[in-house]
Amino acid sequence: MKIVFNIILLAVSIGLIYLLIESIRKPIDFTNTRDHREEVVRAQLKDIAELQKLYKGLRQTFANDFDSLKLGLVSDTFYVEKMVGDPNDTTTQMITEEIKIPGKDSLLSWIREKGSDASIDEYFENIRKVPFSDGVLFMMATDSAIVDGTDSLMAPTFAVGTQIKSYMPEYPKEDFAIYDPNYNPDNVRRVGDLKKTTTSGNW
Repeated sequence: MKIVFNIILLAVSIGLIYLLIESIRKPIDFTNTRDHREEVVRAQLKDIAELQKLYKGLRQTFANDFDSLKLGLVSDTFYVEKMVGDPNDTTTQMITEEIKIPGKDSLLSWIREKGSDASIDEYFENIRKVPFSDGVLFMMATDSAIVDGTDSLMAPTFAVGTQIKSYMPEYPKEDFAIYDPNYNPDNVRRVGDLKKTTTSGNW
């Protein structure tokens, strides 16, 4: 009887130790995971914002979906001004020439600067997907808004984002808001704003 009692006591002790370890590990794991995933998602949203700026430089507006964004950047041409002549030689006249640079070449260089060796198709297939999700795609939309400081001057706007729960699917609010009362996986993490002429993120 005493042996049985000791076995039960040992099992209870092990169970309590496990619960104690879990009570310490769970919030740490949640915080570390959220911080890491937020950093990755923000970096990807910033890259998308940069691509939108490049697109706007070509078409004076923003793309309303990833296919349009890719098509515009691949098919259009950048015009870059280049000074011809020696600026230190007063006997010659400086001439400004416009040089055509295919958007596809600029886009591929931009991708390489990001440290990726992916093709353009591969890059766009990946960048539209929310990291750490099961294939969830970023939502993208465009609109226009009044420029700050003016009464009626309109400018194009865009927004790209996703709900936090798309990249934190295993962390439901009912289980993890206890560790952070502000944690709401239904909130949207985005870059840009349809109602404001900004390309910044909402973090």
